Amino acid sequence: MKGNVSEKARLLHMLDAIRLIQEFTAGLTYEQYMQDMKLRLALVKLLEIIGEAANFVTKDTQNTFTEVEWNTLYVVRNILVHEYFGINYDIIWQAIIDKIPTLKIKVESVLQQLSIDNG
Repeated sequence: MKGNVSEKARLLHMLDAIRLIQEFTAGLTYEQYMQDMKLRLALVKLLEIIGEAANFVTKDTQNTFTEVEWNTLYVVRNILVHEYFGINYDIIWQAIIDKIPTLKIKVESVLQQLSIDNG
């Protein structure tokens, strides 16, 4: 199944997860985030999806679009999956606030450039 998903679909999965993260956290305070365990677990899952999808973007695309930290996204996914007992929700919140908006712009740019190149 993993090999049957197109590169564009992987990037769209990343973008969908990013949009959901932004939707779920829009207007929230840190305190509201910390009080909602279901929300925190949903956000972790969405970050895992981003990392998993990033891992299956082809090496050619990764090498062409080096502004996206593909490997870091997958490393974060691995930490969230395998070190689940040690997740630091403060770091997750900061990443959502500081990194997700920029990641969205970068992934949108990659999708646009791939669409232009593939006509």
